[in-house]
Amino acid sequence: MTRLLPTLPLRAWLLVAYFLVLALPVAALLLSGALGQDLVRQTRWDLEHQAALLEMVVAAEVDGGTLHDHEPELSAAFRRAKDATLSGIRLVDVEGIVVASSGDRRYLGEDLSQDPEVRAALAGSREVVLRPRPPTRAAWDSQSRRADVRVFLAHPVVVHGEVVGALVISRTPREELQALYQMAPAGLLQGAVLAVLITVAFGAASSFVLTRSLRAVDRAASRVADGHFDGLETLERPKASHLAEVGHTARSVQSMAVRLRDRLAYISEFASNVSHEFKTPLSTLKGTLELLADDPDMPAEQRTRFLDNAGQSVERLERLVTGLLSLARAEERGGADPIDLQVLVQDVAGRFGAQVEGRAGCVVGDRSQLDAVLTNLLENARVHGGSARVRCRIEGGRTGFDVLDDGPGISEANLPRVFDRFFTTGRGKGSTGLGLALVRAVAFTHGGEVTVRSRPGETVFTVLLPRVDGADPPG
Repeated sequence: MTRLLPTLPLRAWLLVAYFLVLALPVAALLLSGALGQDLVRQTRWDLEHQAALLEMVVAAEVDGGTLHDHEPELSAAFRRAKDATLSGIRLVDVEGIVVASSGDRRYLGEDLSQDPEVRAALAGSREVVLRPRPPTRAAWDSQSRRADVRVFLAHPVVVHGEVVGALVISRTPREELQALYQMAPAGLLQGAVLAVLITVAFGAASSFVLTRSLRAVDRAASRVADGHFDGLETLERPKASHLAEVGHTARSVQSMAVRLRDRLAYISEFASNVSHEFKTPLSTLKGTLELLADDPDMPAEQRTRFLDNAGQSVERLERLVTGLLSLARAEERGGADPIDLQVLVQDVAGRFGAQVEGRAGCVVGDRSQLDAVLTNLLENARVHGGSARVRCRIEGGRTGFDVLDDGPGISEANLPRVFDRFFTTGRGKGSTGLGLALVRAVAFTHGGEVTVRSRPGETVFTVLLPRVDGADPPG
């Protein structure tokens, strides 16, 4: 797939981002048209104030006469006003005919009665319109305006409460870039250079701080990828980075590396345990086959005994394979369905004839895996010669159950090891030592925990899982 953007170092992207941010205010002013609209409004307000002053001048000049009688005086006053304000000024009578102008005398007698703003002013209301004009190529610092619109204001002239004419005043507003230049002609270039230098300085400083931490994370990740876990301490500085994302990334890399290290250790230990557990039944099978092959005349009774031993070894291998597969599935989270734990406990306990006490809530998980948890705990109680009962419980945001038995208990030396893979004291009763390991794996992948306490005459396995709020069965 074609890339739309190039691949650049982080510091380059930061500089690009800072320059874009630097240019954003100017671009917003120019592209949004906000500055242009403000310049038009400013021009309109200036024309309104100018019109109010000129109305007083006209009213004072024509008091007792007509507009036509005072054309020379009015035109001279309009020209002086134009020199000061750059506005074009015309005065029309009640018929819309120009009777005085700030421009050439050739404008005198022009009929403006068809202009909508003139009609509105002669009717007694002030009106403003915008008309397009061809833009000029004036210099940025000149008085000529570069905008492509012109503002026209028509203002009624009232003498003794009667509209005797209208003032038509027009002016071109400044164009946006011209206005920016004229606001700071001397310091504009210096300000732009200073802004660029500050942007580069901030970009260099931030890229140094950010890439320094990221390089440390990269080095640590590379060492982990090469199988070296002794470089995890180098992540302590990035974890304390002022940049939250870098700290989160460093913590995630460290957590991933620790889990990878633990997983590799688990695989190594697992392989060692599996080879040890498989070695005895395989040796038994190999010896039996060799004996049967070397002695075709072996007595039937002895042959039967050897074949029974071989069959037991095959059965143990089958149980080991089944247990390992179940354990592997348990270590990866299964389904995520809402489960009424109370119903599940009653179903499983019913298969073993175990008594159920209390109530359990609802959880989210894999029903078959949770079924295997309780099944293994009840089977464990049966193997070790105790009668079992199940006590359900709800504790705040967690729910679960206790499996209690009245067997001989677990010795203090064995208690810390009961959840280890392949550890069992009931090997002669067919135990593989994988059942309790499966219980712990399922509880962990479901966000819960399993604990055990034991004394002679009472052993209690407790399984607690996150409870689904508001989904408990009625009590």
